[in-house]
Amino acid sequence: AAFLCLALTWIAGAALLAVSGWFITACAMAGLGIVSTVNLFTPSAAIRALAILRTLGRYAERVIGHEAILRILADLRGQAFRALAFVPAVKSASALRHTDVVGRLVADVDTLDAVPLRVIGPAVAGALTWLTAVAVAAFWGTTLIAGIIAISGMAVGVISVFSAKLGRNAGKRVIESRAAQKVLLMDHIRGMAELKVFNRIEPHAQALRMQDKIHTAHATDQEIIGGRGEHIVQYLSALVVLLVVLSGWHSLEPTVLALLALMAFSLNEAFGSLPGACWRIGESEQAAKRLMGLTATKSQNAGSHIHAVTAVTALHTTPVNTGLVLIENLQCQRQMQSIKPWSVQIQRGVPLVIYGQSGCGKSSLLQTLAGELAPKAGRVQLAGVDLLALPDEQRYGILSFLDQSDQLFDVTIGEFLRLGTSGLPESALREALQRVDLIKTLDETPEGLAYRLGIRGSRISGGQARRLQIAALTLKQPDLVLLDEPFRGLESELIQTILHRLEPWLSQRCCVIVTHDPDALPPQWARYHWPNIS
Repeated sequence: AAFLCLALTWIAGAALLAVSGWFITACAMAGLGIVSTVNLFTPSAAIRALAILRTLGRYAERVIGHEAILRILADLRGQAFRALAFVPAVKSASALRHTDVVGRLVADVDTLDAVPLRVIGPAVAGALTWLTAVAVAAFWGTTLIAGIIAISGMAVGVISVFSAKLGRNAGKRVIESRAAQKVLLMDHIRGMAELKVFNRIEPHAQALRMQDKIHTAHATDQEIIGGRGEHIVQYLSALVVLLVVLSGWHSLEPTVLALLALMAFSLNEAFGSLPGACWRIGESEQAAKRLMGLTATKSQNAGSHIHAVTAVTALHTTPVNTGLVLIENLQCQRQMQSIKPWSVQIQRGVPLVIYGQSGCGKSSLLQTLAGELAPKAGRVQLAGVDLLALPDEQRYGILSFLDQSDQLFDVTIGEFLRLGTSGLPESALREALQRVDLIKTLDETPEGLAYRLGIRGSRISGGQARRLQIAALTLKQPDLVLLDEPFRGLESELIQTILHRLEPWLSQRCCVIVTHDPDALPPQWARYHWPNIS
């Protein structure tokens, strides 16, 4: 609809200029006594009608076109965000910088509007305007004039395609240099303190200035290509007007010749922007590739989806012994080659405590068990199902993972506890808070469960944030629980209270706990020192 409105705008504009040329020429001839009478009413009414039609067409094109494109881009941004959110943070962080991710979700999505608004729409509308002009020239003019206008339109098409090819690589370079420029800029701003401490501000600033020059050079090259294409079309339009006048000088009436000449001149509005817009195709193509890159990991998992659903269905419908997790010959990505493959059985109700010095890879091991880091080798089985082969949404229906970072949102306590659950009553939430000794603190606030946590949990302390996450975990019913330093920052007496209250919940599931202080945990729980070096 937007493209048709744009075509209507350009056709009305061409007709307005053509009728005006006919009317002015007729009036001039009447003034010179060449003609005796002139119809003033019809062309005057036509000029007013065409002016109104042109304005309405332009307004409708802008409203409809931009509304449609903005909705499409909003949908694309949502799809890109969901594709990125599908990948666990540990996986995405190793491949994409934060600034680059934001750039893809914002700048790259916005770049995609160039093709429909500046290339496809003008091309469709320009073609309809050109065909209309050829038909008018053939009806009121001569075959030669119609042929001149027809050839000029085909020439503009050739110039536009050539401009698109020349600007394709330049457009790709603009997108990549823009992304690199933003990453360097944010690194410079966010790392100002560290750069100053290590006396690296000037070298880093020099690198930023160099990248800025590179980006400017690529953008300039692209602008030159588009500008030259537009200038060529303008020269071509002037040549077409001259040829129309020369070819009809002796064979057409002056009023008709003025009409056709000004109509040919008006085609510059339809043709003029095409070569300058076509070089943006390269930009949009590269931006689209960068956005598609966000879905790469999700696409890789798509092939195993049907098998995964079948496996999970079997896990929850077949009466098997789910009280045993079997880890076989597991090797993690972030471990030395000298570490032996790990095999162990984890019994339900008997948590496995993994301890060792800082930096030895305990957290990486837990991330591997959770499926957020792909293992080098080995598998983790529950009732015959390989958990690491399942898609994320299926795997996290079976296991729960509490990592070292506090993942809190600006929601109420009640909303946070209900995340991932359905219709839990307030009594269940209060019971979960009682397990982690937070119920007294909750009752001291006037809001109660409606108390907001603040951005990233800024309205509660670190210890309260940790306990709140444990409380939320106990409201789930996973078969396997993975806890990374669950009692970090808590006093020993409080830890013992929470452990005593968690015991009934933990007794119903398999559990792996990573800690720096194994002595704080019950002595009957299994122990494993990580890593085991051969």
